[in-house]
Amino acid sequence: RTLLSNVVGEKMEENDLFGLVERGVQRHPVKSSLIVRYSPFPQLIKNFALSLTKPVTFPIFLLAISIHGFPFSLLWAALGNDSSMRLRASEMGETMAANLVLNSLLIFVTVFGFVVSPAITGWWLADLRKES
Repeated sequence: RTLLSNVVGEKMEENDLFGLVERGVQRHPVKSSLIVRYSPFPQLIKNFALSLTKPVTFPIFLLAISIHGFPFSLLWAALGNDSSMRLRASEMGETMAANLVLNSLLIFVTVFGFVVSPAITGWWLADLRKES
């Protein structure tokens, strides 16, 4: 909330979308923080937008980041481990069966990221527009 907050704040004030996000966060800080974290906006914009809205305290910001980031961190770690095991197996001339759980999770995350998340964000923004 300190470094570059004035510059970013001025840019965000010019944006109608940020005004909607700010109103949503004022009404429901935790719910809105989670929706913003899962939205398809770039990470930098999501972080700055949440950090500039007053109702989002540090604990709420940390909660949203943790709920959003922890499952993805586990998924990427599992994917890296699986890739490493497959590479070692191929170096020894062996093959491994498909990891159905990991493949299913990757499909879920892809569908969630490209379909569900943008839809939820769109509905949320449409509701905010109706309220104003």
